[in-house]
Amino acid sequence: MSEEIKEKAEDVRPKIPRDLVIVAGHPRSGTSLTCQLLESAGVKFASDMEPDRYNKEGYYELSFAKELEKKLIEKAMTVENTKELNRVIETLNGMKGTSGLKIVLIPALFFYRHISKGDLRVVLVFRHPSDTKSSMLRRGISQFKLSWFENNNALIAAHENIKRSIVISYDTMMEKKTCVKKAFKKIGFNVDLNAIKTTYRTQKNSQMVLTKDEITLYKKLKELEKKSCR
Repeated sequence: MSEEIKEKAEDVRPKIPRDLVIVAGHPRSGTSLTCQLLESAGVKFASDMEPDRYNKEGYYELSFAKELEKKLIEKAMTVENTKELNRVIETLNGMKGTSGLKIVLIPALFFYRHISKGDLRVVLVFRHPSDTKSSMLRRGISQFKLSWFENNNALIAAHENIKRSIVISYDTMMEKKTCVKKAFKKIGFNVDLNAIKTTYRTQKNSQMVLTKDEITLYKKLKELEKKSCR
């Protein structure tokens, strides 16, 4: 192997996250709320997206990391995608203490799992599908790359394959149930429930009609949440 080829190969070798926690969930499912809770436990989220009336405390997202999610689930670890992934990891590793990353296309999470060598903590967030869809429409989002069902089915697969992961719902967090603290402690975080601002709730008890598969999946998510909160 020539020195030039060897150098290029080393350039695209995936970097390893130093101390990372990922929050993953479908849009409008409480991912930003979860980031706020982790922030109360000392996690630092890199973000270049400004707050607005839909997320008053901020989005806790990096725009280039968000774009990378789409590319990863479309083409996987190409040379260019690996370079972009390294750019994300370098940004996160450059932060002091535990860094946080938010993901809304949940299948992209598996690429971070792969490069983390088993040392990854993940909070998987879900919300009732009717309320999620209604909140998305209120925001003006009628279409998303993955459906609620597809994304949350991937959430279950993520929980099955990532040992240090918990499943928690938007409603349980908004109700400030004590089991929330118990769940987060399982992955090493002592969160402050006072960080939750219940006045920010965007939708509750929507009457939107669901499919049987969505109802079945939601029940399964609630079962997994109960296990995380024990």
